[in-house]
Amino acid sequence: DWTMDAEWSETEISFFRTDPVDLTGASVAAITMQPAYPNPTQTRSVTFQFTASTITYLRIALVDVQLRKQSYYSFLTVAGLNAFHIPFEEAKFPANKNYRLYYSFDAAGSPMYFKGHGDITIQ
Repeated sequence: DWTMDAEWSETEISFFRTDPVDLTGASVAAITMQPAYPNPTQTRSVTFQFTASTITYLRIALVDVQLRKQSYYSFLTVAGLNAFHIPFEEAKFPANKNYRLYYSFDAAGSPMYFKGHGDITIQ
């Protein structure tokens, strides 16, 4: 968890099929991941944190154990430390269950150049 995945299944790739996004200004960055915290969480949110060597684009998909996409986010990052607050709405994410956060970093001409996942428990 919380590293780079070498391969994704077609189902995992499909979480990121959305309307086209503008990748202007996004470059391929060296990414250093940190595990989302707190995990497990009782506050219904986690902080997703990483360091990027340059401005890049990030997409996040939250899925349940049946691999049903529940939420999706996308951001243009900054160079340096990035920390995003990710909420888990109670209606979509019941307590006492595990969920998976998939992340994909993208740049013009280099989609999904760094991708991975991590598991989160909501108590």
